[in-house]
Amino acid sequence: MKNTIYLFILALGIISCSSDDKTTQEGFEFISEYTTTVTVGGVVGISERTFKKGETYKGTDEGEKTITIRIAEHSKLNDNCPNSACYQEFLEVPREFLKVVK
Repeated sequence: MKNTIYLFILALGIISCSSDDKTTQEGFEFISEYTTTVTVGGVVGISERTFKKGETYKGTDEGEKTITIRIAEHSKLNDNCPNSACYQEFLEVPREFLKVVK
């Protein structure tokens, strides 16, 4: 009887860990220029940034109005945020500015 209960608990654990999440990590290319304000950290703080047509970034499409792209790699500077050295790693870009690249 104990073995049946253990097996049942194990099966429930496996089922609860499976994901129906539709998010995908893919490459995205800008199909037109996109200008926005990003946090660059340090003394500068924030800056206008223009992404040019053809630039590609890794990102996640969660099926929303925006796609989240990674504009900077994570480093130890960002571990203890918020502080003046923090910088922006991710950016939400309206879907109409990006296309999926394979």
